[in-house]
Amino acid sequence: MSEGHVYTNEELKRMQNIGLEMLIEVDRICRKHGIIYELDGGTLLGAARHKGFIPWDDDVDIRMMQSEYEKFREACRKDLDKSRFFLQDYCIEKNYRWGYHKLIRKGTDFKRVGHDMLTMRRGVFLDIFNVVNMPDREPAKTIFNTGCFIVRKISYSPIGAIREKNPFIRIIYKVLSRIPVSVVHAGYEMLNRAYENKPSTLVRTPGWHYKQEDEGYLRRWMDETCEMEFEGHMFLAPKDYDGYLKHLYGDDYMTPPPVEKQKPEIMATYLDLGECGL
Repeated sequence: MSEGHVYTNEELKRMQNIGLEMLIEVDRICRKHGIIYELDGGTLLGAARHKGFIPWDDDVDIRMMQSEYEKFREACRKDLDKSRFFLQDYCIEKNYRWGYHKLIRKGTDFKRVGHDMLTMRRGVFLDIFNVVNMPDREPAKTIFNTGCFIVRKISYSPIGAIREKNPFIRIIYKVLSRIPVSVVHAGYEMLNRAYENKPSTLVRTPGWHYKQEDEGYLRRWMDETCEMEFEGHMFLAPKDYDGYLKHLYGDDYMTPPPVEKQKPEIMATYLDLGECGL
């Protein structure tokens, strides 16, 4: 953390304002086109515990099924306010390496610690985690998760080739970093499609790495939604948000962490908010 930019209280508040601005835009488009999304991660936790941002959180997370994301991508082509935002995924930007997607606020710059070597566009972002069916049973479940792990490590390899401390693993990352990014994109596409037409009670995000992803999330957490308050606005969330948050954070998720852990998780080496979030 010491190498990252230390946010001032004003910067943190402005980043939250920008995140809320992006979330409102996503909600507007999704409601107009009948697209289902949900608050996710720390954003959902903030809605449950604070009815808004966790005080030290600096970004917004949502999730939607892959089929819903594809509808969202198409809706953004004509309805996204392109004067303020741009949608970022590997179908839109060839240098984008991740298996999940982002909405970026134009007029901002955010360079994440350790990611300086990446060439994709940067800015204050809202994460959109695409969710796909996964196998319910072994050994297919382990095989699918192993595929997610391999593609994710190839995706991460330019960073690992520089920042990995273990010299042997760093060499492996250097070898993996020579694989064209188009192969990464093809790998994620294969994972996204593998079980799309097969019944499943479990889902996951192929491009993300919480341990819960390998365990899988209940599909009903994506199918059954409710409205939750967040910063004075109503957004979609899992109907059983209590069960989902317990799966993510444990039974005591409503208890804040110790003071020393109350800090943003994603640090920047460079931050420019321009005139946004004022």
